[in-house]
Amino acid sequence: MGTRETCRACFDSRTLWMAVLVPVVLLPLPILNPSEVSRCGYCLLVIAFFWVTEIIPLAVTSLLPIVLFPVFGIMSAKDTCMSYAKDTLMLFMGSLMVAVGVERWNLHKRIALRTLSLVGPQPKWLLFGIMLPCWFLSMWMSNTATAAMMMPIVNAILDQIKLTRHQHGTEETSIAIENRDSAQEKVELEASLKSPALAIEEENRLTVNEKRQTVDKEFICLAKSFSLCVAFAANVGGMATLTGTPPNIIFKGQADLTFSKAGGSEVNFANWLAVGLPISAILFVFVWGWLYIYTVRTKILKCCQKDQNSYFAVRNVIRREASKLGTMTFPEVIVLVNFTILALLWVTRKPGFIPGWGNLLKEGYSGDSVPAILIAIILFILPAKIPSFRRKGGDLPVQGQGYQPILTWKAVNDRMAWGVILLMGGGFALADACQRSGLSKWVSGHLLEMSSLEPWIIAMVLSIIISLATQVTSNAATATLFLPIVGEMATTLGLNPLYFMIPCTLSTSLAFLLPVATPPNAIVFASGYLQVKDMVVVGFGINVFALIVVNCVLNAWAVPFYKLDVMPEFLIINRTLVPNITPRMLLNLTLTP
Repeated sequence: MGTRETCRACFDSRTLWMAVLVPVVLLPLPILNPSEVSRCGYCLLVIAFFWVTEIIPLAVTSLLPIVLFPVFGIMSAKDTCMSYAKDTLMLFMGSLMVAVGVERWNLHKRIALRTLSLVGPQPKWLLFGIMLPCWFLSMWMSNTATAAMMMPIVNAILDQIKLTRHQHGTEETSIAIENRDSAQEKVELEASLKSPALAIEEENRLTVNEKRQTVDKEFICLAKSFSLCVAFAANVGGMATLTGTPPNIIFKGQADLTFSKAGGSEVNFANWLAVGLPISAILFVFVWGWLYIYTVRTKILKCCQKDQNSYFAVRNVIRREASKLGTMTFPEVIVLVNFTILALLWVTRKPGFIPGWGNLLKEGYSGDSVPAILIAIILFILPAKIPSFRRKGGDLPVQGQGYQPILTWKAVNDRMAWGVILLMGGGFALADACQRSGLSKWVSGHLLEMSSLEPWIIAMVLSIIISLATQVTSNAATATLFLPIVGEMATTLGLNPLYFMIPCTLSTSLAFLLPVATPPNAIVFASGYLQVKDMVVVGFGINVFALIVVNCVLNAWAVPFYKLDVMPEFLIINRTLVPNITPRMLLNLTLTP
């Protein structure tokens, strides 16, 4: 008993001894090889270990660069802290504030219920109706918030289906019992033998139990499909926009850092949408079809054809929930209008095929963060009620007519993902340190054994590695650790850094296998309908197909769109050539006009 308590105490104190032991064990690295690369490598390993194991919160780990980099002489405290207030972080913060406004006034719930009320009551259309709002809302809101909003609606649908089926099963049971009693009375009248009557009673009882088990099994399979479609649609939707998921924002920041000598990268909200949205739409259709096949395989649809009453009852439940919201309120209209204006400002800032409003400002002065912060500030000013100037007694305003803004700081503070913002800031600091110290160049130089492979094969291999890593690690942490390395690797191989960075960024969102992979997976897993094997079986096929789609779109569409076959001139002039690069590779480089 004492041994058990000792083991439990040791396990509970793992944060203490791992936080002390790991930095001490890795300390010989910078001591035996006192170079800037070794010192940065030590910091990277310590931060990466803390990120992967989460022995302390991710947000707290993200503050370690502020301590480690100045102490080990990698970056000054001033330069390190500047990474926590980049333009990309302001873009993410502004979009989150607007999303808080959408959540606060239940605009997202109205969109979801409205979509569900338009689809049919059959399972395949209910799947589509659940997935569509999840997919669309996760482009603009947190994937976690989208899944958390949708699961109560899904549970209400499933509860109604279960209730209707239970009532239908009760009727069947009553009929079976009546038949059983009639048969038993007939046997007792015809003969006084007890054994045939008992046999008939046992047979009827088993028949009723088998029917109940079949109904329960079919309902569980249906509940699994509905739960999985929420998580997968939220994960896929975040890939479509630059602000849809933290890895996309991290990619934007890393791309700006890589192309800093050219005034920043050309990646913006509009041109990312042109690449991310087609990939997201293809995966949305595939996930819907894949889950539909899953329901056919489990014979759910065959059961549904026999019992349509439960699904028509579901339609009534959805309509009743939608009617509770009533007509659109004044704050909902205000949020919707501002949300639409923000999306238009993002798309029209620098559309590419025509001059955008960003051309009205000085070169390099505009950014996607400008409209995001502007709309967020406006929501703090605009009233949540139609202003009234009526007075009671000529002195005081009428009760309830006081000014209330759409957004309050308390509402934003309670819902804002401050931990994710710190995580991204720490990632930017880490990427900057890896570039300044030469660690990214050192790691990429040791990966040159892959230079004999075709670039598209290397991109596929990197995508597979990152998609596996993101199953057990935070997708933001995965992007933070890998993007600086693969970008430098592409430069060393004489390729445009974005050629490796884009598929690797998208691969961090392909987390379909485990509940711990993303918060939406964990939310639907907590519903109680799923087991780990269910997510693995269904998610494996989606993961494989998504990897193929990402790399096919990369070479067929993203390469000509972003001009990824062109090596930026400033990268060729400033990079240090390594001996493994052959003259043939250098001759194949194409300079930008």
